[in-house]
Amino acid sequence: MMYNNHMELDFSLCKDKISPVCPLFKVCGGCTLMDIPYCEQVRVKSACVESVIHSIFPSAVIEAPVTGPDLGYRSRAQFRLSKEGLCFCEEHSNNNVLLKSCPVLDEKLNHFISDPPKLNLWEFEDGKLSCISTDNGVVWGDGMGWITVKNRRLPVSGEVFFQSNLILLHEMIDYIVSNVTGSEVMDLYAGVGTFSAFLEDRFTVTAVEINKKCLSLARQHLEHTRFFTSPVERWNPKKQHVDTVIVDPPRTGLDRAVPAMIASWQPKRIICVSCYLPTLDRDLHRFRDLGYIATHARLFDFYPHTPHVETVVLMSRI
Repeated sequence: MMYNNHMELDFSLCKDKISPVCPLFKVCGGCTLMDIPYCEQVRVKSACVESVIHSIFPSAVIEAPVTGPDLGYRSRAQFRLSKEGLCFCEEHSNNNVLLKSCPVLDEKLNHFISDPPKLNLWEFEDGKLSCISTDNGVVWGDGMGWITVKNRRLPVSGEVFFQSNLILLHEMIDYIVSNVTGSEVMDLYAGVGTFSAFLEDRFTVTAVEINKKCLSLARQHLEHTRFFTSPVERWNPKKQHVDTVIVDPPRTGLDRAVPAMIASWQPKRIICVSCYLPTLDRDLHRFRDLGYIATHARLFDFYPHTPHVETVVLMSRI
């Protein structure tokens, strides 16, 4: 068993420790696994995904994990502001850790750390600065930029969620798009329309997202997708025909009402993207009780050196 009673990853059996490349390891609260060889990190995460999925669906196929570089991969970060410079949060405390660089951040964000713009601290009430690397440099706060993914430009800002591992994002998009079935697709928790962008030319797509800023960005690049601004659990059109439903919820997973709502549409395929195994485990049990079975699952290791586990599960009706 690779997780404890709280379904958190358990690395206690990993005896072969290495010297972390970051001098702030165990000071900064970010990369808590940097003293464990990356291959071991992937092995433990993969085993945990397999254990969770097979405890509910013993016949599901666990596909090979998708991995990439374990350093320089991260294109999004939230910094803390201080008079001395940009900081991260100290491990197990609320103190600031002053940064000179960060080995998991990409080149643009590291340049931003070493040469930050002149910011008025009082303009940021919580003392935090959310940043994202774009094609033309780093933007922060409500600043907007464009990111090219698979030859398509997507609008982003520091204020809304966007996947932070662009190196692996195109592989996840390919995996999801290749497993869509039918012609009618529902994209729930759609964000800025990342998945919809690669579906709308081939399928009829409906996107649902509560964040109005996300949908404002989505409307700048999507041409054929239908948009709805609503909490997913409160949006339930009657007599809805759907062939494939894609869900990419936050860490809290799906609201209790959502699996039953999705099942009422009787989609042939549900594609569930999850960033947290305990809530994925809970949601998969609910889908099973509603007549769905997981056929395949795959780990996408978006966050090396951290315990975060990004999983895609394919489900079909029994």
